[in-house]
Amino acid sequence: MIVKNYKDGMLLKVADLNKITVIFDRGESENTEVGLNEWPPHLDGPPHFHDEKEQVFYVTSGVGIVKLGDEQHDVKEGCLVYIPAGLKHQTITTSDEPLCYLLFNLYESNENKTFEQHIETVRSVRREQAETQSTGSESTIAEIKNAAKFFTEISEGQLYEFGPNQTILLIDRTESERIELVVVIWPAGNKGAMVVHSEKEQTFFVLEGKGEVTIGDDTQAISPGDVVFVPRNTPHTTESFDEELKYLCLNTLIGDLKDASFEEMYNRISPERRKRWLSGSTDIGE
Repeated sequence: MIVKNYKDGMLLKVADLNKITVIFDRGESENTEVGLNEWPPHLDGPPHFHDEKEQVFYVTSGVGIVKLGDEQHDVKEGCLVYIPAGLKHQTITTSDEPLCYLLFNLYESNENKTFEQHIETVRSVRREQAETQSTGSESTIAEIKNAAKFFTEISEGQLYEFGPNQTILLIDRTESERIELVVVIWPAGNKGAMVVHSEKEQTFFVLEGKGEVTIGDDTQAISPGDVVFVPRNTPHTTESFDEELKYLCLNTLIGDLKDASFEEMYNRISPERRKRWLSGSTDIGE
């Protein structure tokens, strides 16, 4: 099992602009990459786009502006941004403090390229983009399929009751290529049934409370600031301790999906999951 604090990892500098602390590399996953992105004070970052990946930013500290195509949004701690593949975007810091956000990169496929190798290929390009305030080229994606999304805070979604926990849906699989993003809330003293997913790997970012996660045969304590990675086809569960436990849960969808939407998935699996939880069954299900 992999549990890391979001500030711990390998530090990469991007053209003397931003700094990225690598938390999870693609060598540790199938299609997911996670880092902490730090932009220095009073910087207009490089406008750029990514044809090969979708991104999610969750702001952990600082204030600034994120431009998404022709839109722009003021951001601060607790804001969340979804950027579809091919969309031009830009980060701007507007105070004397750095702007930091947890960066989730979700790739269409795994190219066996490390975070460090990717940064090495774009360093000079990012410096030129920052200096000229231009991408220098256009996206090769003929049509951007999905709309960007912005949340001033992450309680702004539809609530689903699974029994031992509640889930707030932020980004549905119908609104992205490979992303399903939710907030999971465990009331104090609850433990879920063991579950396994064949069509998604998961990343948890703990926001509030303490508890523990069991992934396969390994159990580890978790607390705010921890990032947890759950590989596909691996049984896992979560337990909250004496206070509510809340985490951001990013599902990276892989392969063919059984359900067209989160709600369709919820309607199919929640009755059986609730039944296993209430009975205390040790059986593993979806």
